[in-house]
Amino acid sequence: MLGLEFNLPTVAVLLIVVAWAAWAVRRLWSRGMCDCHADSPRGCSGGCGGCTGCSAAARMAADMGKAVSGR
Repeated sequence: MLGLEFNLPTVAVLLIVVAWAAWAVRRLWSRGMCDCHADSPRGCSGGCGGCTGCSAAARMAADMGKAVSGR
C-alpha cells in the first residue's frame, strides 16, 4: 500500500472541504431543513407547513420519480 502524503495542495483542499462542511452544518443548525423562512432566526420552526420552497422540492422529487419510472 502507498503511504498517505500531506503536501501543500492536499492540505489546502482538506481545509476547504472542512470549512465547507462546517458552514453547511451551521446553516442546517440555524435554518433547519427548510430555507423559505431564511429571514426568521428560527427558520421554519421545525416544520415546513405552508412553505413554498418545501412544496417545490416535493414537486421536483415527484417529477423525478415519474421520469425514472417512465410515466
